[in-house]
Amino acid sequence: MSLQIGDAIGDGVRRAFTYSGGVLMALLFVYQLVFVGAVNTLVAESLPPEAQQGSLGLALPVPVAVAGALAVVGLLFGVVLYLVATRALTREHSELGSLPAELFTRRIGRATVSAVVTNIVVFVAVSVGFVFLFVPGIFLALSFVFVVFAIGVEDERAIDALGRSWELASGDRWSLLALGLIVGVVTAVGSGLGSVLSVVSPLAGQVTSLALASIFAVVSYGILADAYLQLSDAKPREPDAGSPTPEADPMA
Repeated sequence: MSLQIGDAIGDGVRRAFTYSGGVLMALLFVYQLVFVGAVNTLVAESLPPEAQQGSLGLALPVPVAVAGALAVVGLLFGVVLYLVATRALTREHSELGSLPAELFTRRIGRATVSAVVTNIVVFVAVSVGFVFLFVPGIFLALSFVFVVFAIGVEDERAIDALGRSWELASGDRWSLLALGLIVGVVTAVGSGLGSVLSVVSPLAGQVTSLALASIFAVVSYGILADAYLQLSDAKPREPDAGSPTPEADPMA
């Protein structure tokens, strides 16, 4: 069974606008406020005083050392939040009215380490791929799009998660590319609406942009969760299947 794009979008949106999705949106918004505020504080410290007046929008009234610590912790919390989202939004619709603590605690330390390692590997691989004629970067990005789902939902370790994501994407990369373009364009337009307010107030514009970005991010997670469920049902987990091999058609 190939990926059904319409079903992924429709069901993904429904998953996002549930109690679980709403809590994730709120957590993501607060996380982004703290993280962006910490980063802006660090950037402002490196600018001359005349360039600091409101030009960066949100900043935190904390020392630079504290802002640096918050930025680092924020990066890790963002990884944890994505792991929780994969677990929460792939449950049955009847379960989305709650967000049990188990989703935040089950093997979360190991999962976070695996997610950080795979994110670094994927970032380097995709970046190198984009340098070499662009297409390899797209191919690798699509191949590893389900890495965090494999870690969060299936409890895979880093290397196995890379292989599992490759397996899930195999044969459906064109559909995943189309789905990614649709979601990416809508998300970019929707999140960018807040930047209009930046003309009046950089702070208001940035906060509004972060709020919209949080909503669209969770909708994207929901859509990706449905795509993952479709493909994982069609391609059951095979722990001993070994390393996948690329197909003849680079986008198949």
